[in-house]
Amino acid sequence: MTRALRPDAGSRSALAALSIIEEVAAGGPGITALEITHRLRMSRSSAYRLLAVLLENEYLVRTPDLGGFALGRRIDRLVGIPSTPADRLREAVDAVRAEARFGIHLVLHRPKRQPVLELFDIDPDFPLSDPARVIAEPECSAIGRIVAADARGERPAFSTQRGILVPGHGCLALPIRGADDSLVAVLAASAPSHRVADADTLMTFLTPHARAVTLACTTSA
Repeated sequence: MTRALRPDAGSRSALAALSIIEEVAAGGPGITALEITHRLRMSRSSAYRLLAVLLENEYLVRTPDLGGFALGRRIDRLVGIPSTPADRLREAVDAVRAEARFGIHLVLHRPKRQPVLELFDIDPDFPLSDPARVIAEPECSAIGRIVAADARGERPAFSTQRGILVPGHGCLALPIRGADDSLVAVLAASAPSHRVADADTLMTFLTPHARAVTLACTTSA
């Protein structure tokens, strides 16, 4: 009779990661880390470590409010779900992040909805410090300032904010416009204030990427 194999530490970690994926699939988008640990009776440290690995490798993604988790693109590929326009837009944003050493965020502009801003893809490694305030108080962020300027009929190439939300940090935002020149989204970089102050260097880095995001964004609308 063949003796059953006893899983080693690596195998146990792999099985635990699969259990987390199954729990996210069962719980649906928005399930929290705390809910996962309770349902699986897993320690917080183990769950958070595995969640970080699954996020990094795109088996899971954070929900737009950053409060929970959903299945990622790698799972879609495993089960044969074709990429969607929203997936391609996220891939364009991920390409910017791959070359950046600061936070990269994409916020959609929905003028016929309330609120008009949709936090579409917020950098999980450098999340917004106060997402609710960014939406509620346009002038407190570079993102909101782009939207406010557009509402006044202005067309700034970029906008900045330093030290309002987090001392010593700020953000620079670029408008993403459709074929009709309407504002469809805002691409923003959050970084230490001294980097935001050097807007020319930041714009030199962001502008080529913004073109790719614009193409993906306008074909995903």
